[in-house]
Amino acid sequence: MQEQRNWHRSRLPLAVPLDSVTPTDLSEHPVRGRVERHANHAAAKAVDGVAPLGLPRLPVLGWAAFSGARTAPLPSVLELPGVILTSSGRAAIALALRSLGLRNGDRVLVPTYHCPTMVAPIVAAGAKPAFYPIDPTGAPWLDAITKTTHGVRAMIVAHYFGLPQRMSTVREFCDERGIVLIEDCAHAMFGEVEGRPAGSFGDFAIASLTKFFPTTDGGCLVASGRYEPAEVLRPRSLRDEIKTAANVVEMGVEQRRLHGLNTLFDAAFRIVGRLPKAKFRDAEAAAVSRNGVSSRDWLEDFADGAIAWREPSKWTRWTVRHVHHERIVANRRRNYLHLAKLVDKLPGANALVPNLPDACAPYVFPLWVDEPERTYQRVRAAGIPVFRWDELWPSTPTLVGDSGFQWSMHVFQIGCHQDLRPTDIARMADALHAIFA
Repeated sequence: MQEQRNWHRSRLPLAVPLDSVTPTDLSEHPVRGRVERHANHAAAKAVDGVAPLGLPRLPVLGWAAFSGARTAPLPSVLELPGVILTSSGRAAIALALRSLGLRNGDRVLVPTYHCPTMVAPIVAAGAKPAFYPIDPTGAPWLDAITKTTHGVRAMIVAHYFGLPQRMSTVREFCDERGIVLIEDCAHAMFGEVEGRPAGSFGDFAIASLTKFFPTTDGGCLVASGRYEPAEVLRPRSLRDEIKTAANVVEMGVEQRRLHGLNTLFDAAFRIVGRLPKAKFRDAEAAAVSRNGVSSRDWLEDFADGAIAWREPSKWTRWTVRHVHHERIVANRRRNYLHLAKLVDKLPGANALVPNLPDACAPYVFPLWVDEPERTYQRVRAAGIPVFRWDELWPSTPTLVGDSGFQWSMHVFQIGCHQDLRPTDIARMADALHAIFA
C-alpha cells in the first residue's frame, strides 16, 4: 500500500532538531497556535470571478442516502465487536481516556498534525499531551518518539484523510512499552488496514459519524477485551432530540435533496422561523469569530454534565441503522478520483496522494498548496467544501523534519463526500483553476 502513495516530501527548516528533543520539549513548547479558519457557509459575493457554489460541506439528508446496497464492500468501524455510540468522535476519545484512570502527570502521545478536538480530551482528563512528529506519509516517526515514552500511558494514531496507515509496526511499538493504542478512525469509517478492518489494531478505536452520515452529532468507541468503558452516558433532552432531527431535515431541504417534500418543508420552516443550527455539527468545521480568534473553548464539552457524557441523538442512532453504506463508499471513491484527475495540472498545487488506495473510503481529498495564505480564504469564499488544520494546540512544538507542521499550513482538505455529484466536483475543479491561475 505504501508503494501506491506519492506523498509530498519537501520539508521546511524548523526550529528544534529531533536529536535534541526531550520529553519536556514534546509537551511544553512556546505557544505556536494558529487559527483554524473554517466557516459553516461560503461568503456571499463572488471572488476571482467565481460565484459561490453553495455546496454542502458534509453529508446531507436526501432520498439518495437510502439507495444502493445496505452494506458496503469494505468493513466499517460500526461493525466491530462491542461498538458504543457516543455524542462525537472527541467524546469517544474522552471515554477511552477516562477508562484508563489517568492521573495528573500521565502523558498521552498525540501527533503534531491534529485538530484541537484530538488534544482537548487529553487535557480535560488531567493528562499532558506529548506531541510526536509524523513522516511524509503521515505515519508516526517512531525513531524520534522512542526516547520520549517515559510516563506515557496512551498513544493516538490517526488514519489521515481516510487513507489507511500501516498499524502493525505501531502496535508492536506500543506493546513493547506498555502503551495503550488509540486508533483514530475519525476520517476512516470504512476501510481495511493490512488486510484487517480499520479500527481493529487499537486497544481502543474511535470514529466520527458526522463526517460520513447525514446527522449533526455522533461518534463511536470500540474497546478491546482488555478495557471496558465504565461511563454511563446520559440521555438527551426531548428538546435537543427534536432540534437535531429538524436541523438535519432543514439542511437537506436547503440543498433540495428531499424531492417531493422540499417545498412543503421549506414553507414550514419559514412559518416557524429558522431553527438555530446544531451547535457544532462537526468540530473541525466549527466557525471562528470575525477577528480570527477561535470562538469556542475546546474544553467546554468535557465538563461534568456536558455533551461528551451524553448519548447520541435518536436521529443519529436511526441514521446509522438505515442509511445505505455502499453508496457512501462508492461515491467518495468516485469523487476523489475524479477530483484528482481534474486538478492534476493545477498551478501551485498538487494532490498529496494522487493514487487512491483500494481498501478505503476517503474523508477528504488532501491538496498540497504552495502558497496557502494567498489562496485559502479565496477557496472558502468560492463555496468549495474545504478544511485546514492551521489551528494547533498551543503547546505544539516545531520539530526539524516534521511533516505535521508543513501539513497544517499547506494541506487543504477538500470535500469529496457522497452527496457531492460529479457536476459539483467539476464545478469545484473549475473554481480552483480560476483561483490558482
